[in-house]
Amino acid sequence: MEKTRPTIHQLKVSLPEIDPLIWRRIEVPSQMSLPQLHRTLQIVMGWENYHLHEFRIAGKAYGQPDPEDHHFGRDVLDERRARLGRLVTAVGSSFEYIYDFGDNWRHDIVLESISLATPRKRYPVCVAGARSAPPEDVGGTGGYQRYLEALFDPRHEDHQSLLAWRGRFDPEYFPIAGMNKILRQAFPVRSQPAGKPAASLPQESSAAATSEENFDSIVRSLVRSRRLPPQKLIRG
Repeated sequence: MEKTRPTIHQLKVSLPEIDPLIWRRIEVPSQMSLPQLHRTLQIVMGWENYHLHEFRIAGKAYGQPDPEDHHFGRDVLDERRARLGRLVTAVGSSFEYIYDFGDNWRHDIVLESISLATPRKRYPVCVAGARSAPPEDVGGTGGYQRYLEALFDPRHEDHQSLLAWRGRFDPEYFPIAGMNKILRQAFPVRSQPAGKPAASLPQESSAAATSEENFDSIVRSLVRSRRLPPQKLIRG
């Protein structure tokens, strides 16, 4: 008897507060853990994994719990125990991914479809999208707008300092082939029996998947491919 093929969640990810819209369409295994989804989002958005993050799903927060959370009235569930397919089940439903609590990049994520995995296809994968995510530490939506205004106006008083900080930046840049190459490196596939045309899914356990240290190295390689130096913007 043929083993049932795993299912795939197709998600549309967008930064709703920026116009024109920055968005990605990704296909990920329904069995994916939230930490794995976090890694996927970091890569396809072009973030550098410097900051804390949190998922907000059905009124609950998932992330990396901190003993100090109760002092701030926060109840954060351990994301390592959560899987996407168990939390997000209805096509058309949405949830949020918050990255960098300072800049507060709020990603809207919509479940567009659930389908059977395609044999021999590698997951996760980015299948469409548009525009580059803002640089790290640019100061949120308002800071990004001011950054673009200064960057593209040679007469602006901050033009030269911003060029020195990040170099040239193309807000329309969307290197989908490079993103998918990084995804394949970040998510090695589990071995399949010979002759079985199964879909290539990421390994299950956190030990088998890419370690956090290696993941940071992989993300940095994506940054280097965009010639964006991994330095911080110090704001007064």
